[in-house]
Amino acid sequence: MDRFCLEILERTAELAIEAMPPEQNPRVVACVIAIRDYIEFPNAAYERTLQTAVIELLEIARLNCQFLIAARLAPIARQLGAGRNDSDVA
Repeated sequence: MDRFCLEILERTAELAIEAMPPEQNPRVVACVIAIRDYIEFPNAAYERTLQTAVIELLEIARLNCQFLIAARLAPIARQLGAGRNDSDVA
């Protein structure tokens, strides 16, 4: 993942904490911690954890009508899933 994506991911994680307080959903904090861990130490070992955290935070954002956060996370989630053979087309 390039530095630009990491920067967007970091800013989006900060926005998620502000928009969806931990008191409302403790999973937000767990996702943000996983994202910050990866940003601090980006390596392949943390990539699967990052993918799970980004996808979960994306779903939480959608459920809470935080569409800006969801829109920022969607391309990153797709990029993290690019190594798999999933397709957006049914």
